This record gives sequence, structure tokens and C-alpha cells, in this order.
Amino acid sequence: MSLRMALKRSLEDEEGGPKKRSAYTPSLTGKKYDDGAPAPAPAPAAAKNTSRRAPKEAPIVELVQIDKCIKNNMVSRIEKAGFVEMTQVLPSQFIDSLRSEAEEKLSNLNNRQKKAADGFIKISNALQAIVSKELAEKVSLALMGSDKIHDSMKHVFGKGGESSYEGFVVESLKLLATPPGSPPQLPHADDHCTSCLVGIVHLKDDQLRTRIAKYNNKQDYPTGITSTCDNCQRDEQLPDADYKRGVHLTTEKWYCGHCNKPARPYDFEKKLTLAFGELLENPDIADAHAGECPKANDGILALPTMIHCGPGNPSASTEHRIVLFFTVRPLYKNTKQLTAGVKKQHKYNEDLQIHAPCILYHQFQKTLRIYEHAGCNLRNYSSFIVGANAADLTRLKTDLARARTTIASQEKKIEKLMLRLGEGDKDTSSKK
Repeated sequence: MSLRMALKRSLEDEEGGPKKRSAYTPSLTGKKYDDGAPAPAPAPAAAKNTSRRAPKEAPIVELVQIDKCIKNNMVSRIEKAGFVEMTQVLPSQFIDSLRSEAEEKLSNLNNRQKKAADGFIKISNALQAIVSKELAEKVSLALMGSDKIHDSMKHVFGKGGESSYEGFVVESLKLLATPPGSPPQLPHADDHCTSCLVGIVHLKDDQLRTRIAKYNNKQDYPTGITSTCDNCQRDEQLPDADYKRGVHLTTEKWYCGHCNKPARPYDFEKKLTLAFGELLENPDIADAHAGECPKANDGILALPTMIHCGPGNPSASTEHRIVLFFTVRPLYKNTKQLTAGVKKQHKYNEDLQIHAPCILYHQFQKTLRIYEHAGCNLRNYSSFIVGANAADLTRLKTDLARARTTIASQEKKIEKLMLRLGEGDKDTSSKK
């Protein structure tokens, strides 16, 4: 009961006025809460309305049928296909343990008392959980012993020039669960350059496969890393092919290849748009399945620049789609001493996936900088960029803040008035 209603009730009690029953219905729960006044006589059973607001039904998700399938079992073709298929990735007992851990965490998802700190959280169209520490260590060691992963990493990061590649480390082990009724993800790449390889291992038989786009290995993927040419001494953005060898981290000499030509300007945003521009125009770009229909313990190992998406899970499904996600990052020898404060190695970051909104954001920031250098401030025109309703929303927010302040002030006045009324009652009783 609000302070305003309490004051009104106290005045009615003092004046002998009628006591009225009041109730309000919150819009979210549909439940009525009584203010404590005597209730009226119950209505006849036939006329009693016990209905509650029906919960909003989730939309039915039916996935679009995809007949195209891209296959690749050869490590030597991973950079052409964008991925390589893997079978029997882990010892079977680890698959059982991972699946059991995922199912246990799913069962505790809605139990606040049992919900662990490393339980599932919602991401995109799925749920994500960190693999428990003890199990993660065992799985990491098993993955490091995989011949397919070892050969793939050496092929991608250990060839060309004087590559200092000497091994890899397993990182980012996560359980991903897609509930029934989940649409496919937005098509995206996991990174803007070849910083690692990304792995998916199925924990159940016959699950939906990851959807992928045909890979273009001719794209100039932006690294965002500058390096100094050992010949002309100019700093330029490192090409992805040289980045994979780790020349920015090691003592290997690097030559830009165009020392006698004008320097190429650093333009990360332009390269990003050229490399992934199809994401802006084709939301159905991931139109093929990756590999054969998998059994538990099968999976794929992919370049992080491959455009793909989680397949979703139709409403008709009775089970979660559960997979193990992991990354394998290259390690290098002959590393050089870097300047203090310089990041040693770009690492996979799940919050920096490359999708259409990411490209638009970077292009927008670039345009702002271009106009600022010309003495213009595009931020003054933000309402035209983000929508005509931006100014209206800002005004509405201001009005709500003022109304909230006014209500708080009125409630304080009511509290003071109630205190005065209480003191008046005490004086009257003492005189008696």
C-alpha cells in the first residue's frame, strides 16, 4: 500500500468514512494484490472468473531445409575449404563426461539453489557454460594429442618463409546447448584474421550440422597489427599470410614487398568491409552443411575467418543440441622483446565476432573520424543516423526523470504529514 493510500485511509478512519476495498493488477504477473480491506462476498461458482492472463506463446521455429553440403577430410585443403572434418576426436569417456556435465547444468538452469557459477548463460540463440576445471584439463590434453589438430595447425601456421611455429595451446573450452525452438544464429566469422583454429565436437549422435558459406581463401583479411619492414623501415598493416607465421612476435625478418612504391595507408575498416561485405547483403550466405551427418565425437576444425552460423533447433525437437567448443592458438619460438604495453598476441574473443552489425559499426566510426578531420562533427546529426525517434526518446527519458523526482518529493511531504498526524494523536491521548 502506497504512502498516499495510507494517508487517505487514516483520514477516512478518523472521520468514520467508509472503508473501500481496492486492488491493482500488475501487467506482468496477472495477479491481484489486496490492500488489506474487508473483502466482498464471494461470487457464485458459475460466475467466478478464475482465468489468468495466458502466457505469451513462443513462436514456432521451423528450420529452412538445406540440401547443399561441403565436405573436406584433407588437412591439406583446410585453407581452401575453410575447415576440415574430424572423427573420433576424444576418448569416448570424455564425451560421456562432457555430455553428463552439460545435462546436469541444464537440469539446474532454473534451480536457483543448485545453479553453479559456471552454469549455462544465454548467448545469441543458445546457452553457454564453461567446462569444469578438472575435466577441461583432461580434455585439453586429449585435444593436444590429436593428429588431425596437430597436422592442421602445422599446415596453417607452420609453412612459408622462416615460420617460427612450434606448437599450440588449447583454450576457450565451452559447452554450447541450443534449446528446441531456437532459430539459427546470424551468419558471422569468429575473428577478422587467422588468430587460431576453432573446433566443434558433437556430444550426441545425428545432431544438426553447423551451416557454412563457401570459403574464399583469396580475401585479404585485416589483422589490425602493424609491423616494420626490415628494408624500407615503414610501418604497415601485416598481411594475414605473414601474421600466421608470427613475424610480429618473432625475430624473423619481414619485408612489405613494395618498398619502392608509395606506402599503403592503414585502413582496417575498409579491409574488414571488403573481406566480409557479403554479410551486409546476404543474410542467407551460410547455405551449406559442414561435412557429413555427425555422430557423437565427430566435429570440425575451422579457420576463424570462415563465415558460418549455428543451425538452431526446431520447435519439434525434443532435445537440446549440445556441442563442445574450443580454440587452438599457435605458439612461436624465437620471440622478440616487445615494447612495454604492446599486446603480445591477438587472441580469440567471443565478444568480437564479425557479423553485419560489427561491420556497420566500424564503418560508422571511420566515417565519423573522416568528417572530424575535415572540421565537421557528424555526431550533431546522430538523430538522422540512428533514427528519427532518437530525440523523442531522449525527451521522454528526461520527462520520466522529472516525474520520478516529483513523485519522490510528494512522498516525502506525505511522510512528514503522517508524522504530524501521529504526533497529534499522541497529544490527544495524553490529555485524556
